[in-house]
Amino acid sequence: MNDSGKENLKELLAGFMDEASAREAAQDIEKGDELFRANPAPQPSEALLAEVRTKMMLAAKRRQAVTLHRQIWAAAGVAAAIMITLAVAVKLLDRQPIEQTPVKYARAATNSIWGSDDTTADDPDLTVIAAEVESIENELSGVQPAENVEVGSTDIGDLETELIETSGDFWKG
Repeated sequence: MNDSGKENLKELLAGFMDEASAREAAQDIEKGDELFRANPAPQPSEALLAEVRTKMMLAAKRRQAVTLHRQIWAAAGVAAAIMITLAVAVKLLDRQPIEQTPVKYARAATNSIWGSDDTTADDPDLTVIAAEVESIENELSGVQPAENVEVGSTDIGDLETELIETSGDFWKG
């Protein structure tokens, strides 16, 4: 240790302990440094270094294999979730299509509701609304509960949800 380093060490130690104790601690540290310089640490043999490198390479390969296995299992889980979701979606979508009343029959729909041709001539938006109302009426009249209703059947629930969505779209404009 050079002279400026020794002085810095003494000042640092003086900040934590009294002057006599700081001087003693600095001397102990200097003696320890002399012992380290006099007795250097032994260098490991080349055989030991080669063995350590081999063990490190094997551990790295194992870690890569474990990481790869985890990624494969994660991908398989995601694929299974997608397949289940698709199967459920196909099952839910595999139903009889509901006939919708075309807009071109809107005049007949308004006549049945209001009984006059003059109301639709003034407001074309009213014609579209009347057609949607008739379509909903037709869907609701066609819904009849089956004799053997399955537990958890969502046909009526889906219809209610669709009706609520259509009603919400009507007020949005």
